[in-house]
Amino acid sequence: MGRSNLGRNLGLLSSKEEEALEAQKRKCIVAVSDAAASLQKSRTGALMVFERQTKLGDIIDTGTVVDAIPSPPIIGNIFFNKAPLHDGAMVLRDGMVYAAGCILPLTKSDNVSIDLGTRHRAAIGMSENSDAVVVVVSEETGQISIACNGVLTRNYTRDTLKAALEGFLLKEEPEHPQRRIPSLRRGKKHE
Repeated sequence: MGRSNLGRNLGLLSSKEEEALEAQKRKCIVAVSDAAASLQKSRTGALMVFERQTKLGDIIDTGTVVDAIPSPPIIGNIFFNKAPLHDGAMVLRDGMVYAAGCILPLTKSDNVSIDLGTRHRAAIGMSENSDAVVVVVSEETGQISIACNGVLTRNYTRDTLKAALEGFLLKEEPEHPQRRIPSLRRGKKHE
C-alpha cells in the first residue's frame, strides 16, 4: 500500500494532498459526466463504479487494472461495443480509472422493475453490497441512472449527473476555511 493510500485510509493526508485528491476527483466527475452524455447520445451501455470507503478489491480482481486518468475518450474506448472490456464495469478510485471489465454482483431484490436489464441490476447489487456510487448508461434507451444504497434514480442529464456526483463524492466545503488547524509536523507552520 503506497504512502498516499495509507495516509488516506488513516485520515493522515496533509491539506495539500487532500486538495490535490479533491481536485482529481472533480476532474474525474467532469470526465465521467461528459462521457456519460456522449455514451447517452450513441446509446452505448456503460457501468461506472465510484469506490468510496468500502474497498472494492474483490471486484477489481475480476477485471483488468487500467490505472488511467479519466477522460471522455478513454471512457468511450472502454465501453466501445467491440472493446474487450466493454461488458464489465469500470471502477474509479481516487479520481482515477482503476480497473475495467469488472463483474458486479446482481441485486437479489424482487422489487426491481422488469424493464431493467443486467447493467441496472448489477448497479443496484453493487450499491447494496457497498457504499459505492454506480453510474449506468442504458444501451437500449441511452438513459443515465445512478444507483446508491440500493436505490436506482433515473433520467439524469450531463449537468444533473455532475451535480449528483459532486454531492455523493466530494467533501463539503468548510464554512470558515481561514480557520485552519496548524500542522503538528515540525518545521511546517503553514499549509
